[in-house]
Amino acid sequence: MRPSHLLSLLLLLLAPAIQAAVLAIDYGAEFTKLSLIKPGVPFDVVLDKDSKRKISSVVGWKRDDRVFGAEAKMAATRFPDTHFPYVKPLLGSTSQLPLSLHPNPPSLTDDGVLIFPHPSFPVHLSPSPPSTDEVWTPTALLAHQISYYRHLAETLLPAGVTPEPINQVIVTVPSWWDHYQRKAYKDSLELQGLTCLAMIGEGTGVALNYAMTRNFPDYNLETGQGSKEYNVIYDSGALSTTATVLAFYQTSYLPTPKSKTPINTTHIEVLGVGWENVGGVLLDVAIQDILTKDFITKSGQKDVIKDKRAIAKLAREASRAKHILSANQEANVAIESLYNDIDYRSKVSRAGLESAVEGSIPSFSHPITAALASANLSLKEINSVILFGGNTRVPLVQSALKSALGGRDDIIAQNVNTDEAAVLGAAYYGAALSRTFKMKNINLTETSVYDIIMGEEVIFPSGSKLGEKKIITLPINEKDEITIDFAQSTHTSQTQSKTISEKDAKTKPILSLSVVDIQSTLKNFTSPSPVVQVTLKLDQRGYLAVANAVLTFNSSIEDTKEGSGVAGALKGLFSSKKDKEDEEIEDSSTEDSVAKEDKKESKKQKVALRFREKHTGIRPMTGEEKRTTQARLSSIAKFESAKFAREEARNLLEGYLYRLSGLLSPDSESKALHEYATKEERSKLQKSVDSAMEWLGDHAEEADEKTLRAKRADIEAIETPIITRFTEFVHRPKAIEAFQQAMFASRTFLVEARKNNTIALEAVSNSTPENPAIPPKFTEEELKGVEDLMKDNEIWMDTLMQKQVKLDDDKMKDPVIRSAELDERGKKLQMTVLRLVNKKAPRRPRPSTATTSTTLASPTDHGPEVTESTHSEPDLAEPSTTSTTLASPTDKGPEVTEVTQETGEKMGKTYTQKSQPSDKGPDPPKHEEL
Repeated sequence: MRPSHLLSLLLLLLAPAIQAAVLAIDYGAEFTKLSLIKPGVPFDVVLDKDSKRKISSVVGWKRDDRVFGAEAKMAATRFPDTHFPYVKPLLGSTSQLPLSLHPNPPSLTDDGVLIFPHPSFPVHLSPSPPSTDEVWTPTALLAHQISYYRHLAETLLPAGVTPEPINQVIVTVPSWWDHYQRKAYKDSLELQGLTCLAMIGEGTGVALNYAMTRNFPDYNLETGQGSKEYNVIYDSGALSTTATVLAFYQTSYLPTPKSKTPINTTHIEVLGVGWENVGGVLLDVAIQDILTKDFITKSGQKDVIKDKRAIAKLAREASRAKHILSANQEANVAIESLYNDIDYRSKVSRAGLESAVEGSIPSFSHPITAALASANLSLKEINSVILFGGNTRVPLVQSALKSALGGRDDIIAQNVNTDEAAVLGAAYYGAALSRTFKMKNINLTETSVYDIIMGEEVIFPSGSKLGEKKIITLPINEKDEITIDFAQSTHTSQTQSKTISEKDAKTKPILSLSVVDIQSTLKNFTSPSPVVQVTLKLDQRGYLAVANAVLTFNSSIEDTKEGSGVAGALKGLFSSKKDKEDEEIEDSSTEDSVAKEDKKESKKQKVALRFREKHTGIRPMTGEEKRTTQARLSSIAKFESAKFAREEARNLLEGYLYRLSGLLSPDSESKALHEYATKEERSKLQKSVDSAMEWLGDHAEEADEKTLRAKRADIEAIETPIITRFTEFVHRPKAIEAFQQAMFASRTFLVEARKNNTIALEAVSNSTPENPAIPPKFTEEELKGVEDLMKDNEIWMDTLMQKQVKLDDDKMKDPVIRSAELDERGKKLQMTVLRLVNKKAPRRPRPSTATTSTTLASPTDHGPEVTESTHSEPDLAEPSTTSTTLASPTDKGPEVTEVTQETGEKMGKTYTQKSQPSDKGPDPPKHEEL
């Protein structure tokens, strides 16, 4: 097997294998799509509680109640101050959006963190925020939404299946997200106790969905023979437009030289990415501005722009108008009581919208050219441009795309679901990680968009594969600590939002590494020329991480002494693992065997060093902030759980009272509460229902779950005896009949069994040691047990039936015989008899002789006739003596007879037992068994 395939196999073994349910999340700025990967659950999109396939990415509050999705979006017009939309672009950022999209925009704290206010935050929030001005970070708001997504997925189980908690997720993110944004998303997941198995690009998710049912050209990775298929995923969403260039091809190889079936693998490689911060929300805001100006012109109400409820109504109407303009030239607008009880009606045209955003239209085509330049490909090499995202349905976006393609409209493909392809691709990737599902072999390669820089050196250049590791080697100095700072290149998009300090910066800091306790570790280190080696990892999720730091030997340390300090030691001292292996192979070829052994022994010594990571630049959540936020999220979840339980108890009590009221009514079709209850019981039950209805009307809002359930339990205590009488009256006759049938079948079995036992015992007494008979099938103790059980049932039944007969005409008396006890006794008797019926028949004892002589058969003897037997007994073993007695040729064993006995409903339909034929000894008496 080739080394590259060995490495692929190793990575596959080390990859996280999915053992339980996993949730795939495609979190968008405006809408989120979910898919659950779990055996027994259909591979599809998770619906929200309104059966919608996409969920609004919004969290809000209606007073103390947290709301999500469409409900939160609708609540924006009534509670705009506690409405938090468009959280995604603020993750890992210190700047607000250029568009006014937040009713209560966040503020930047002194330590560089965006945080939203929450006027009149819930009273149950604990620990309580110090003020209403700083309550929720964007990371915390995303954690709120993730809790809702998990709840939707956990309830997506077949009926009767116990809900299973979801602790693992696979998420999609923009490929151009930087270190800060990816860490912020990961922090949101961790706040909800979720493990991020994979964080793939949104374009990559679409590519996975595209590759699910398609074949691609063959390509040989070693020889370079074959071809690749190049496609562009053009994704235009709410706030950004991204183009991702990908290569698709297939490889095939035999796992072993003797294998006949090759292993086929589909490869997906990300080659380039281009993006701009323009999307569908830009059009929404443009329409909203047109409507606002028109309303002011018509009504003269200039203060409408200060009214948050009015702005929320205009925003909702603008979004609706945009969808209409995608298929029509004009859209009618009507808003009742927009501001100061003034109704507003107007029209907006597609031409007017395009004129308002004319300056931003080229930004929709720029990602295509930027992505192709990043991938070093020309438009002629592209097979197709695959559209994704709701904004690709807008005519002006389609026109901008066609202009970027230079008239090659034929390569525009609409062969994926523009809303769900990314989340379904992520779910497909999750299923491929699982051992439960049999999926197509997929090899996914994603690359970084930014350079990772240490000092003046680029450690991971743009285009590095995610998951790649590199080792840097640092010299030892007199200090006990080595500190290294890492930075990331800034955004390359012209419209990407930046802080003032970032506008002229080429890099921004992301991580500071401190390796400590070096001198104390050196005391126990015996190898010559010690150095510090740090393994860096460009995580599969796209951010920089430190894997480990060790004190080890490096023979090339002398080359680093020309410089001074860490900066002087960097040159030539870091390389990838592959480079290290190549250098070691080259060195080993020039050394003699003794030198190689010495070097091998020296390299064995490696001592782990302690190190600390500190995220620099945009500050992530601290440990204390995470604990505080988790406590607040938990207090909200606890409140909502208690509220749900209380509402459920209230609904159950209310429904129960209404049902009883109907049953107690004289006009009720069911007469159970009238025929089987005494007058006093009906009166008491009616008073209890009326009292509970009156109490519910006065205390329903503040009563807790325990009180509500106790109210119902008190009334059920009155109703239960009545319902028991009714139930017993209906079911008892059938239970008695089944019990009697079981007794009859058992009695029949007992009679036949004793008869057969008597015959068998007689045969045993008349048999000889040379020709023994089969002993009885049942022991006396076994038959005595059945007999005793039947006698006990007869005494119990006769005693209670005498009392029950006197009550049969009075439906208001409690029954003496209960159907449950009849079933229990009948079942016990049934199982006892069936166990004996199914008992294996005993074997015939071995024949024995008193002499040691052997009688040889006459030459004319041909032995006994051979007859076919269904006897389950295996061939008899050789006797312990040396004497052999041959059977008479006429001995054929007993005839086979069948006995069929009806045993009643509780005992089963029919039992049939065949007697055991024998090929030895005289014919025994006929032995019949039930």
